[in-house]
Amino acid sequence: MSQFNAPVRRGGGIDVYTGLMFVAFLVLAAGVGLLAMRNMDHSAVGTQSGGPIKLID
Repeated sequence: MSQFNAPVRRGGGIDVYTGLMFVAFLVLAAGVGLLAMRNMDHSAVGTQSGGPIKLID
């Protein structure tokens, strides 16, 4: 069998590595969201609300 008439694998389902990558993305997104929420709470001063990227003096 040569490389020209070899069977072609088409389609494909979700394998283990794709699932792990998706789970890692969800954990990363949750971490970024939690970090932004904590920064907003920490940078709030009095009646002014803080932002997710506000610098704290």
